[in-house]
Order: sequence, then structure tokens, then C-alpha cells
Amino acid sequence: MRDNHEGLVEILEVSHEGERYFGLVRLARRSEQRRYRFGLSHGGYLALTRVLQFRPFDKLPGAQYHCYFVPSVQRLDGDRVMMTVRVEQGRDGKQMTSEATRDVVANLMWFHELDDWSNAEHLRVVA
Repeated sequence: MRDNHEGLVEILEVSHEGERYFGLVRLARRSEQRRYRFGLSHGGYLALTRVLQFRPFDKLPGAQYHCYFVPSVQRLDGDRVMMTVRVEQGRDGKQMTSEATRDVVANLMWFHELDDWSNAEHLRVVA
């Protein structure tokens, strides 16, 4: 079991614009960080929204949480997958599972395995 988020894809937020849905993630490699925005299905949007609402520790207003995709998945029936995320608040971390659609897990796994950032340049968000 992981005890830190090193090398994991951080799930930052989800959004929607009209009928289109998006996810925003951060990758950290060798002291450099980059953010990427990618399209989601409606089911993927709902799945990531649920994950970003996990609060396994203090529920104090303003408590800073971070959510990371853990590349451990289990296929379920049809288009459904059980995915694992690591939720951190300060020094505390907990792994949790949540049902998701195959497309959102495939996208997160692609980012996790990305070794050449130029392959995702078209998705990069410059802050």
C-alpha cells in the first residue's frame, strides 16, 4: 500500500461548459509540474465529482485536501470500473475506492503512464 503520493496523478477539479465536461490534473516529474485539461463523459464527470468530495479526515471549512489517482483498478460489469484514489490532508493519507466509468480511468491511467510530456502538449494548461 502506498504511503505517499509521489508519482501519482493529482485530480484537481472537474468542470462543465454547456454539454461538455472536463477534468484538470497535475503531474509532477523530476521537480517539474504541469497541469492538463481533458474531456470527460457525463459519467466520468460524476465519478470525479464524487471522488473530489471525499473527506475522510477533519471536515473543517477550508481544510486543504488533495486527491490522487492510484493505478489500481478492478473491472466491473459493462462500462464500470472500481478505481482507487489517495486522499491527503496535511500528513494524513487514506486510500479509498469509488466506482467510475472506464473512459475516465483510461484517461487517468494514460496520464499516469505518460513519460514524454510532449505527447500531451495539446492538453496542457499554462497557469
